[in-house]
Amino acid sequence: MKKNFIYALIGSFILSLAACSTDPEDATSKHVYGENENPYLKTNANATITTGLEFPIVHLEPQTIKLTDYADKFQSLLGMTVDETLAALSNGNVVFYPINASRSCWNKTAPTKGSNGWYFNVNGGVCDSSTGVLSVELNTAEKNLIVNCEETAPLGAATLNIGFAIDNGMNYDDYVRFTFNITITDPSKNIVSGTLPNADYDGFSINFADYAESIETCTGLTVDEFSKAIVASGDARYDDSLTPTWALYLVNEDGSWDTTCNYTANGLGYWLDANSKVVSYGDGSVFYAESGDGYIFIGRYPNVASGTVINLHFVYAMIDDPSKYVEFIVVGTME
Repeated sequence: MKKNFIYALIGSFILSLAACSTDPEDATSKHVYGENENPYLKTNANATITTGLEFPIVHLEPQTIKLTDYADKFQSLLGMTVDETLAALSNGNVVFYPINASRSCWNKTAPTKGSNGWYFNVNGGVCDSSTGVLSVELNTAEKNLIVNCEETAPLGAATLNIGFAIDNGMNYDDYVRFTFNITITDPSKNIVSGTLPNADYDGFSINFADYAESIETCTGLTVDEFSKAIVASGDARYDDSLTPTWALYLVNEDGSWDTTCNYTANGLGYWLDANSKVVSYGDGSVFYAESGDGYIFIGRYPNVASGTVINLHFVYAMIDDPSKYVEFIVVGTME
């Protein structure tokens, strides 16, 4: 009899443990969040608007998201129009805050950028301007969100979460959430590998058309316009009546450009030694790089040993506006 009584107690204890839960939905009465607490984020996939944004590091321009494009979300989830939602921000009936996705809660940190914006680090955490590499601001007048990427941002990916919620005095369960999946890229850098056949002056071409997206993004020119500008700049070497608009610069190990070297090969081009340093033809030459109409050709000097590996790092840059450039990192192996 005693044994049965003990088993009954154990069973009751186990059932009482199973009944416990930290999920706010399971509580008998929902927790009322205080002024200094970050409310729990109620799961609602339908309330989440996910947007992919790409920032090419060479041309960092703010990207805007129009709130009116999601008017149906505001109406169905908040019971308000976009205009009503923005108006309710001023009286506190609606709040606008970042969301800490890793902790499933809202972040009531005061704005760190302007009066309605925050800086974020690469992990999507709220921070100040000294460590922030991304930011989101609300422009109430234009009814949009402005997402920006700083020049200090590293290449890679980040996710930012921010949202509007009704403040009912207890929780932020009625909300519209924006999730930004951000990719920071560098389309200016093109990595190329090739083989130089075992024949004097033979090699391989890097065709500009194969890098059209990179060239157009970084220079603002079509491939055809870019090619013509490169040819014209090469022709200017031999015709004093012409003015070059683009230059071919080698990139030093520290990432700086060598703007002092004179061209030693045809067009915009150089003869180079085994260390990819500019030389004159025959003076320790190992290979050359010459710009043509729609390409740059990488060729070998006669009698260079098979198996020789060359490394070339260069940029084409606009002379009057060096912010417009496209970069190539080349590895070549001689057969």
